[in-house]
Amino acid sequence: MEQEKIAKIKEITEGFISAMGLDGLAVISEDASGGLLVGIESREAGYLIGRNGDNLKALQQLVRQAAVKKIAEPVRLMLDVNNYQQEALAALREGARNLARQAMEQQSPRFLPPMNAYERRAVHTALADMPGIKTESEGEGENRRIVIRPSNV
Repeated sequence: MEQEKIAKIKEITEGFISAMGLDGLAVISEDASGGLLVGIESREAGYLIGRNGDNLKALQQLVRQAAVKKIAEPVRLMLDVNNYQQEALAALREGARNLARQAMEQQSPRFLPPMNAYERRAVHTALADMPGIKTESEGEGENRRIVIRPSNV
């Protein structure tokens, strides 16, 4: 992505953090799928993350909407505060691998709880190379979840 657009996203992100009366510095990089990872470093991470990441999800939505308006094109980005999201995704991937092993051993499907598209993509990717396993998403909207099945079931 162009440096000018990245600078605008950094400005938007830090502007929201400042407007909340908090401190934070945004560092932007591209992730493996071509989207942007907006890493926020802050001593006040708890306020930015909120309970179960709710504040972080809301801030991400606000930044995304403001960026689309300012840049005038869709922007795929993920906000993270002090690596909270990266650590949560790593735990999600590991849990999915454990469920995949259970599905293989017991020859029965395993169901993950509903999750957002980014999390589902991370699970599908984590299990894509696992032999004897297939994943599929089922459900609609906020109830969309992943089913992990042995390939022969």
